[in-house]
Amino acid sequence: MIPRPVGWESRWLFLLAAVLLVTLPSCTSSTQLTELEAGLAALEQQVASFRSQTPTRDDLTVVARAVEELLESDVSARADLKEDLRQILAEVEALQTSTQEQRRALNASLERIGQVSDELDLLRSQLERQETVLSTLSQQLEASRQTPAQSVEPKTLYNAAYQHYLSGDYEQAATGFERYLETFPDGEDADSAQYWLGESCMGQGRFRTAIDELGRVAERYPASDKVASSMLRIGMAHIELGERERANEILLRVTQAYPDSDEAALALQQLDNPADQL
Repeated sequence: MIPRPVGWESRWLFLLAAVLLVTLPSCTSSTQLTELEAGLAALEQQVASFRSQTPTRDDLTVVARAVEELLESDVSARADLKEDLRQILAEVEALQTSTQEQRRALNASLERIGQVSDELDLLRSQLERQETVLSTLSQQLEASRQTPAQSVEPKTLYNAAYQHYLSGDYEQAATGFERYLETFPDGEDADSAQYWLGESCMGQGRFRTAIDELGRVAERYPASDKVASSMLRIGMAHIELGERERANEILLRVTQAYPDSDEAALALQQLDNPADQL
């Protein structure tokens, strides 16, 4: 709508009134005058109605201010939205970094699990092979009990008992070495069998029996290279029984009888630094 000058309605009324005044003298009847007044009144009503529908300068000022406030509010809202978006992007970036770190940690854990699994498989394979060997040796030992003595190979019987000792099955080891000594008392490995029988008793905590069995090494096989070791172990058995004085006597005999041996060095260590006094 094209804006109109302020007060244009009043000037229009004045102009109309002037026209009426000019033409008024020619109106000779009262009827015409009445009609003219009525037309003027109707015109004033139309002008008043139009004025009420036309925005004033104050109205426009209010509207302009409202528009400015709306624009300012929109700018502020956009700034807040921009800041919110920046924070969201920062949080997303941090989350992505955390996710990447967790993924790397997970991959490392999976790789370690794979390595452990491989190690377990290798251990399981070794254990199965050892169990197979032990099973075979046990079968051989059992067969030796059920067949005539001379039909059993002495080396087979000795090896079966020794494998039980190495696996920590001291009871089966002791049984096997006893069987060997009963069957082959003068066998090639008899002195070793007697020694390992004593060690098997040590492994079971039967220290008194171990002392007796180890003592038979020197009694039955005095030329054996196991004599020094058996004497050392007898001394250790007395220490386990709390018999330090008797242990010291035997350990001292080891150092005197076998001064340059490894057993003598170990005996000296026990004499200088008694294990039961640590």
